[in-house]
Amino acid sequence: MTTHLIELSLGPVQGFIAAARRSRDLWAGSHLLSECARAAGKALKDGGAALIYPVEDRVLNVNDDENSNLSNVLLARLEGDATAAQALAAHAIAAARTYLRQAAKDALRDWQQAGVQLRDDLWARQVDDALEAFAAWSVVEDDYRRAYDNTKAALGARKNTRNFAPMFEPGHDLGFGVPKSSLDGVRESVLPKNRKRFPPKFGVAPGEQLDALGCIKRVVGRGERFTALTRLAADGWLQNLSKDDPQALASLRDAYAPLVGEGHATRSEGNAGCYGDFPFDAGMLYPERLEAAISEAREEGAPEALQALDALRVTLRPLWKQHGEPCPYAAIVVADGDRMGRFIDKASTAEQHSAVSRAIAAFADKVPAIAREHRGHCVFNGGEDLLVLFPLAGVVAGGRALAAAFDAAMADVVRTLLGDNPHPDDLPSLRVGAAICHVQEPLGLIRQYGDAAEKFAKGQAGSNGQGNALGIQLYVRAGHVVPWRARFDAPEDFTRLQAWCSRYADGSLPGKLAYAIRQAWLTGLAQGLDAEIVALEVKRAIEHASQRGGADGIDASVVAQLLERGKRWQTESDPTGYGALVDELVLARWLSARSSKDLGREDA
Repeated sequence: MTTHLIELSLGPVQGFIAAARRSRDLWAGSHLLSECARAAGKALKDGGAALIYPVEDRVLNVNDDENSNLSNVLLARLEGDATAAQALAAHAIAAARTYLRQAAKDALRDWQQAGVQLRDDLWARQVDDALEAFAAWSVVEDDYRRAYDNTKAALGARKNTRNFAPMFEPGHDLGFGVPKSSLDGVRESVLPKNRKRFPPKFGVAPGEQLDALGCIKRVVGRGERFTALTRLAADGWLQNLSKDDPQALASLRDAYAPLVGEGHATRSEGNAGCYGDFPFDAGMLYPERLEAAISEAREEGAPEALQALDALRVTLRPLWKQHGEPCPYAAIVVADGDRMGRFIDKASTAEQHSAVSRAIAAFADKVPAIAREHRGHCVFNGGEDLLVLFPLAGVVAGGRALAAAFDAAMADVVRTLLGDNPHPDDLPSLRVGAAICHVQEPLGLIRQYGDAAEKFAKGQAGSNGQGNALGIQLYVRAGHVVPWRARFDAPEDFTRLQAWCSRYADGSLPGKLAYAIRQAWLTGLAQGLDAEIVALEVKRAIEHASQRGGADGIDASVVAQLLERGKRWQTESDPTGYGALVDELVLARWLSARSSKDLGREDA
């Protein structure tokens, strides 16, 4: 009997995942696209196909607590002719669309029950158009590898000849004058015209517009399984409060809980109860957000909400005075595999291809627990392509743990395909990009920062040591970006960064140290001083610095470590190396921060 390979691609990733203004949008978009893939995968299996990726167990076993997402690309092998392959591919695509339509139907009912009448005409068109699906198939003769390459080429060609059907018929003015969605500006808003206020549970800000997919996200993402970015940013502050004053934390929980019933807060009870010490979004722990909510409740004439918010403010004021305000920064981690295409090309049979798929799936299934171990929350883990949110304290150790888990999961299949002594350029690895951003930034922009950090982690094309690295880009709200990159096979770089973090945390390094070094360094360069003279000026600036909160100078051994660290980064463009040292110190200060005062008011 003839055998065919079938490949499906679902999307667009931009519409489902990248279009986001809140963490609930990010989580819900990933979940929706994953469940569409699950429906397609089940249809392929029920139709007699053998799944190559994702592996069958991942398709059939739904574990929402672990949030094991599926990739938007599926590959299966079918014993049948081309007509059967075409029919099964169409059936799988139909199953994915059916899932999305049902999710849309449930979401529409939720909005209507809340008294919001969405624009039905636009809604139906957008739901039908939301999911892009492409399929290709090729016959498997004697050479599986050739069939796989043919299928990939056919799918690429199909995507390049996609259908661009008009949203509206010629002469139809249905979308004329309708504002675009605030999530990505692509489709028209389905929110009712001239309505400015919506039930708080949907999280629609004044002036915000949502298309159909955005409205579905606000319903799907309202469950307690996702974690707000503000909860992750405040985690270090809450952890310190739990350790220093557990009774104050208990009082804070009691004061925060009523906000959920009033629609001004959400619970964060997913992630296997990781945030059980304070199972809420934590957004109202920040003065700016709390004051804005109080003003809104006063304008709307909502006495119960106003009373709950005022009570929370009374509880928070002494905590802010004693412990400072929570740190307003968190990290988004985007990771991807290095040299994965080259590695997969080594698989010459379906069995080897399946072995690679199983290894990647085994790694992906460990990601949620790894993230949780470092107080983070996995958003998407479709394979070696990951999206994880971390508090500042967990991002470096979490990134290293992800890379180590990837190497361990791939070890056996690497030996099978590459032998015992593979060339380093053939080895698959994981690159991890982390963008540290202020929680007030739009999620869509934060997501773009994460992608940029992942590219930074990869390194320059054609350079030595490409990939297998953690690349961090700190986006200070004042406007500048602080980069730092280290390869996972250079543990001494991570050890030194952690040492700076510890010294900032215990006060043995002053918060202004990095800026004092930068000032001496830039002044010397501006004056055209020799590199050795600049180094002496930097040394003097370090020796004149005092430990935080006291008059004692920095320990002499630490001064020597700082100067030696600068020498390691000497380059043609920076012969002193102190520019990179400043970046490392600034980053260490942020990573050690638990409150906004740890950053300095001018930087927070």
